[in-house]
Amino acid sequence: MKKEYVFGNAKVIVYSPLTQMTTEEQKSFFENEWKKENPILKDIAQAAYDCLIDNVLEKKQA
Repeated sequence: MKKEYVFGNAKVIVYSPLTQMTTEEQKSFFENEWKKENPILKDIAQAAYDCLIDNVLEKKQA
């Protein structure tokens, strides 16, 4: 129930049942959790959005 990713010199290990799901099962899981207004999922989405906005603004200023 884990999956490993390598980004440059960093190794990321994800321990989650999601790693064993198909893409369609993952999509269904996230859609259901979003509809249930899962607060952890909402926080993760907000953090990703904030990071994206910060990067866009940073590039505009460069």
